[in-house]
Amino acid sequence: MKKKMLPFLIIMLFLLAGCVEYNEEMWLNPDGSGKVSLRLVHRSNYANTQEIMRKADLPGIHLISSQVQKNGPFMIYRITFKFDNIESFNSVSEEPTPVDFLGQVSINKNAEGHILYKRRIALGGYHIPESDVENDSIDINLIADPDDILANIYKKQQKDYPKWTYTLHAPWEIISASTTADKIDHKNKTVTWEFDTEQMWNKSELMVVEMKKGISWIVWVIIALAVLLLGFFIYWLVKIRHRSHLQEAINHNQGQENQQSQPTINPDESREEKNLE
Repeated sequence: MKKKMLPFLIIMLFLLAGCVEYNEEMWLNPDGSGKVSLRLVHRSNYANTQEIMRKADLPGIHLISSQVQKNGPFMIYRITFKFDNIESFNSVSEEPTPVDFLGQVSINKNAEGHILYKRRIALGGYHIPESDVENDSIDINLIADPDDILANIYKKQQKDYPKWTYTLHAPWEIISASTTADKIDHKNKTVTWEFDTEQMWNKSELMVVEMKKGISWIVWVIIALAVLLLGFFIYWLVKIRHRSHLQEAINHNQGQENQQSQPTINPDESREEKNLE
């Protein structure tokens, strides 16, 4: 297998008569770049390498590792790749396909200044334009093409309905997400979704995470430096003050010693000396 092969792009424009099991874990960075590790199981006798290699040269996509294994009638793909930005990630699934497990992602700010991560996926004869990701009220049943031959073949021959699972490692503090509470790990900043493909036919699913930016590490560094400088300044003031008091004490002691070292003159003796003169 060539290094640039991206089996995760096997959305199968041709051999659609089979189930697709999909598990994905995404690490998102604050700048919009990230990493994805996924496992895809598809019923097929061979991999569609031509389509995979055609997608391999997409800008902003970098393959880290790939493994393809045949298990009975299934092809199993385990892939890890990086993307430079959200646009690069979205370009992977720009072409129409009935099995859109990658979908489209958007990251924007809401009225409160929080970060909204949105990702819409779909199953069944409908392609999701990037502009539609923001539309929470899409009714895919009104948009799906009932005469889509490939989609209908897929639906008729589908016997198993596997799960699609997604895990997002968020770069910021999670406020809320469109999943159950037990699927949100606020401490580790992760969110998990699980979708039943039997319930997804001719439907879209929207994954949403609302996040809040914390204080940047640069700000923490600046604060730490300011605290250190303030501590040094206070220490310097204390030292100067201590030295001033010490110098005053030394001068005072020296004055007393000088006074004690001088001879004491008796006034009567001083008058007798003057009379003798």
